[in-house]
Amino acid sequence: MTVQAPPLVARARLWPLATGTFSIGFGSYVMAGLVPTVSADLGVPVTQVGGLVSVYGFTYAISTPLLALALHRLPRRLLMCLALAGFALTAVATALVTTYTAVAVLRGLSAVAAGGFTPTATVLAARLAPPGGRGRAVATVFGGLTTATVLGAPAGNLLGPVLGYRGVYALVAALALIALGSVLWLVRPPGSAPAAGPPAGRFGAPAGDVAGSEPVPGGATPGIGPALPVLIAAMLLVSMLETASALMVQTYAAPMLTDLAGITGVVLSAVLLAYGLAGVAGNVVGGRLADRFGAARSIVLALGTSAVALALLTPATGSPIAASAVFALWGFAAWAMNSPLQNVLLALSGRHGQLVVALNSSLISLGTAVGALAGGWVIAGAGYRWLGGAAAGLMVLAVLLVAVLGRRPTVRAV
Repeated sequence: MTVQAPPLVARARLWPLATGTFSIGFGSYVMAGLVPTVSADLGVPVTQVGGLVSVYGFTYAISTPLLALALHRLPRRLLMCLALAGFALTAVATALVTTYTAVAVLRGLSAVAAGGFTPTATVLAARLAPPGGRGRAVATVFGGLTTATVLGAPAGNLLGPVLGYRGVYALVAALALIALGSVLWLVRPPGSAPAAGPPAGRFGAPAGDVAGSEPVPGGATPGIGPALPVLIAAMLLVSMLETASALMVQTYAAPMLTDLAGITGVVLSAVLLAYGLAGVAGNVVGGRLADRFGAARSIVLALGTSAVALALLTPATGSPIAASAVFALWGFAAWAMNSPLQNVLLALSGRHGQLVVALNSSLISLGTAVGALAGGWVIAGAGYRWLGGAAAGLMVLAVLLVAVLGRRPTVRAV
């Protein structure tokens, strides 16, 4: 039988996980804002520096599930600490090397380290959650990543000219080390003993704390039933469709707003900031909706709202205020979907949760690449005016798929 940590202890253990996702997310997204600085410092074209983003994304997509399989026997606390230490080391090395090739290799290694932390933290957050609080727990961990998404690129633009990319990555290393210290201190406080918990495993971790072991109600740890792999695959497809739809527009949001509405400078930054800040709020609300109304209903509501917002993007470009409102609505809905979807995947996957969450992370990275490519095709063919509508159409497919899946008792019960 698995004993839940007291609510205050569980909440205290969630914040180090959020700190870790923030440090990793910041180190990932800050590169987009550092492209001009890296280009000048290394003497390579901007387009070549942009490839560093792709190196990270594709490496993360490939390595994350492989890492989950290879290290599934390690206790989660140990795996997260190793991942944060590796991420900090690659950040320090990035600040020291002097060639583009070395930076590219280190970006790939940092993606491998990131893949060891984020899925692990997500699964552990769900395990630490009190009854009825899984959505909020997962949302807390994703809050770090959401905030990093909002701040990463703007921080790179602001700090790059002042500190240089080397100074910024020294800051990334410091953030990762702070997260490492908080995980060591709070996730398993020194000298604590799981008095009423499961038997201790390797490295002093409780047996249920190894990455491949998922406790379920009643203390059982079943395998995946014959119908569940199909449901899991379908939910993973939903995740990829949503990401591809969002990145069709998100990748080209700035030039789209400039082309259709003539929005530039401070006003353009304000519109994009509205998306990011609303996303932070949506992440929090999405977790609460999942706990109160069920994950499947929350996903349908979030994806449906995203589809409406995407369809309204082109009409809204007639006014900066309207564009900000629609972008904010879209950001809120898009990030509100994350926690409920993670809850469904965790509930369906049982003891395979670590691997399934890792696969979801991989598909999100692939969806990012597919969305960027698809958006470029739409712009090259029909132009910016059709970008929002095309993305909305893809989002509708995701809504319909979730609506069908939500009729299954296994999904509806989450």
